[in-house]
Amino acid sequence: MDHRSELLMTLGVVGACDDCRDERLLVPVDDGSGYLGAFCCTTCGAATLIDPLLTVVEPSPPGTSLVS
Repeated sequence: MDHRSELLMTLGVVGACDDCRDERLLVPVDDGSGYLGAFCCTTCGAATLIDPLLTVVEPSPPGTSLVS
């Protein structure tokens, strides 16, 4: 498999791009940075910072449990 497609599948995230003014697919700026916060928009190429502590966690639907 191509290294770029592996990077996209393993480290790509959906986030807000300030330049596109919409949610876009973002990839890490550096292969080694992972989720340290520096990402690049795959649509326009703009760099953006994502703080993993400030990301929104979707609540579970009513009647479901994450505990098995």
